[in-house]
Amino acid sequence: MRRSPFATLLLAALVLPACLPRATTRPPSPPTVASVADALFESVEDEGTLASVFLVDATTGAPLYARHEHVRLLPASTMKVVSTSAALSAFGPDFRFHTPVRLEGSQLGNLFLGDLVVEASGDPSLGSWRFPETTLACEQLAEAIQARGIRQWLGAVRVSNADEGPHGLFGPGWAWDDAAYAYSAAPTPFVFRENVVDLSLERPEGQDCVSQPRRPITVRYTPSFNELPTVVYLEANAQRAGLGCVRERGTGRMRCVWRSTAEQCPRKASMRVAIDEPQALFSACVEDALAARGIWRVPVPPHLAAVPAATTSEPLLEFVSPSLAELVKVTNKESLNLYAERLGLRFTRERTGTESYSALRDAMAQELTRRGISTRLLRPVDGSGLSRYNVASARGLAEVIYTSLKEPYAHALLESLPIAGVDGTLARTGLSNGTRGLIRAKTGTLSGQKAYVGIAERPNDPEHPRVVFALMLGNIDEQPALTASQVFERFAEAMVSLPLR
Repeated sequence: MRRSPFATLLLAALVLPACLPRATTRPPSPPTVASVADALFESVEDEGTLASVFLVDATTGAPLYARHEHVRLLPASTMKVVSTSAALSAFGPDFRFHTPVRLEGSQLGNLFLGDLVVEASGDPSLGSWRFPETTLACEQLAEAIQARGIRQWLGAVRVSNADEGPHGLFGPGWAWDDAAYAYSAAPTPFVFRENVVDLSLERPEGQDCVSQPRRPITVRYTPSFNELPTVVYLEANAQRAGLGCVRERGTGRMRCVWRSTAEQCPRKASMRVAIDEPQALFSACVEDALAARGIWRVPVPPHLAAVPAATTSEPLLEFVSPSLAELVKVTNKESLNLYAERLGLRFTRERTGTESYSALRDAMAQELTRRGISTRLLRPVDGSGLSRYNVASARGLAEVIYTSLKEPYAHALLESLPIAGVDGTLARTGLSNGTRGLIRAKTGTLSGQKAYVGIAERPNDPEHPRVVFALMLGNIDEQPALTASQVFERFAEAMVSLPLR
């Protein structure tokens, strides 16, 4: 029986696949830094986040990964690597601030007629609680006065050169409502106790949070000095308990809002607030230390315009700061804005002979040019990153770290960077045990902005054992699928453990 042509074709179609070799399924490519990063940043960009990323070999500077590396975003506190590396380049890690103190007047027996004069040096650590050698500044001064046999003192504490430098509370582009907070203390030429005091509030005994207090809330500033007029508003049944204070513009008053919840009605609350008059704080501290030794300052009689003219000017002592390497370490690990501003302005004075933010822009631009970094990639306006006028790209920030590795101060700068999963602003980073401790990076945070710049060790890659990276995220959504920290953690894990390509 003859088959029809159609039947023959149908049979061939059914039999032919069995005769052909089976198609092999190609296994998926192993993940690499590039593939993981591309997928990661595509996902955040789909939400509208801007990503600027740059990765280079730490020895050769050869680019290893780049994504929108020229896009300019807000660097926030990663700007501190610019100011601290500039200061280290100008002065070296062993530099120390010297703040001389002298007596101007005359001593009659155990009575001193005259003034205690401190010369402002711009030292951000004078009187700070962070270092053993700075904490007891007032006590050291009182001991020096006591050693001279002085038991009474008719005069005042004066600070010379305190009016030089930038004026006003803020750097350019700072948010005015940051002014009261310790993180934005004014970078005055004379700094004492980091220009902050402790503010504490206490409700009257037995007072609940809902009804109006029968007696005033107790407001206390420590150390005590010319206390700021403070207005306290109570907010009950808030979503979250806490204390927030801002300085009212034009009034000089501190305005605080003390919130309580239905479950939490704290009787006490405290926070650190910035002050405008470090000289007054220093004077009060010195008087307290002298009084503890039985040395009393006699107020200048009202009928005298001033203390009699000085007959002598004698050095009393000199405050010496910790080394610049130590100051840079606390600046970057803890992200201290005041320290970064003072170091940036001191660098500016060294380069230009003056302290101002316009001079800072010029000095920083010259420093970047010296390193071969285009100011189109990085434009510093202040030293801390609080300014919303700073702009930077991932490429510009990475080049700051890369060029610093070629300088004599490289070790001091690297030692200052927070270690992921270990200390500083990266202490709580959630990394695997294999990655923890292998990344050092400065972080930066502003509303909707997050940035990281630093180095990553790659122990399994003999060709590129250390890389420099910068990761900047802008326009972050309030509730992203991945937080900025999670994005960094995934990128960090890839940088340390995966092949580059």
